[in-house]
Amino acid sequence: MAAGSVPADPPVHCAAELGLLVPVPGEPGLLTPVTPAIAAGRTLAPLEETLAAATRRLETLTKSFESAEEVFNGARRQDPQSSTVLRGADEIAETIDAAVGLCQTELLTAQPGGRRPPEILDTVVRRNLELLARGVSQRTLYQHAVWNHPPTAEYIRTVAEAGGSVRTVDEMFDRVIICDRTVAFIPTSSDYPDEALEVRNPSIIWYLANVFEYAWARGTPVDPAVNRRPEIVVSEIEQSIVRFLVAGHTEEKIARGLGISRRTVAEYISRISRRLGSVSRAQLGYLIATNGLLPETEERTDRD
Repeated sequence: MAAGSVPADPPVHCAAELGLLVPVPGEPGLLTPVTPAIAAGRTLAPLEETLAAATRRLETLTKSFESAEEVFNGARRQDPQSSTVLRGADEIAETIDAAVGLCQTELLTAQPGGRRPPEILDTVVRRNLELLARGVSQRTLYQHAVWNHPPTAEYIRTVAEAGGSVRTVDEMFDRVIICDRTVAFIPTSSDYPDEALEVRNPSIIWYLANVFEYAWARGTPVDPAVNRRPEIVVSEIEQSIVRFLVAGHTEEKIARGLGISRRTVAEYISRISRRLGSVSRAQLGYLIATNGLLPETEERTDRD
C-alpha cells in the first residue's frame, strides 16, 4: 500500500461521494484523502448555487403574485358586486378555505344531505375549532338525516361542544357558505357538481343570509350532551314524508329531498301504513287526510 492512500476495494462509497477520498494519479485502485474543508467546498458549492438560484426564483415569483393580487383586488374594489365562477374541486376548495380562514366575526354554513366523507370531516373539524378559538361565531345547518351517519353526527357534536351552534331541519335548500356577510359561495347548478359561484353582491348576500335565518329559526338545536337523535327529529321526518306522499312524490324523490336512503323512506312509509291500517298507497293518502296527519299549514291552505 502506498503511503497516505487506501485501496479502492472494498468500496468506500460514502467518503468518495463526499469527495473525502479521490483517486491517486497514476495509481489505479488507490484513493487518497482530501482535506475536509476542500472537499466541502467542492461538494457544497454547486448545491449552494442551486439553492441561491431557487431563492432568487422564489423572490421573483412572490413579487409577481403580489402584483397580480394587487391588480385583482383593485379590480374587485371597483366592481364590488361581481361574482366569479369557480371550476374544479381543487379551485373551489382552496378558494373557500382561504375565505373561511379570513373570517373575522361570523361563518354561516348550510350543508344538505345526510352524510359527509370522513376525510372532509377531519379537515373541516380542525378548521372550525380554530375559528371558534379565534372567537368567530359559527352557525351550521344540517338535515335531520345526519343522525343516521355516526361520523357526521359525532362531528357536529364536537363542534357544538367547542361553542359552535348547530341545528338540523327536515328539508333544506342547497349548500351555501357565508363569510362575514361579505362573500358567499353557492352551487351554480346540480348539473355541474364541480362548479361554484363566489358571490360578493351585497344584495344577493343579504338575500342568502335571510334564507339561512328563516331555516335556522325552524331548526332543531343540537345538544352535544345528547348522544341520540331527538324524538322531534323523527316526528318532523315523518311529517315531511307525509307531505311528500300526499303530493304524489315517489320514494326516490322523497329520499333525495330529505337526504336519506330510499330504504329508510320505505321503512317510514311502512310504519305509517301499519299505524293507520292502510293496505295500499291510495288508501294511505286518504287515511292521512282523514286522520289529521297533514301539517296545519297545508290544512289551512286546502280550506282556503
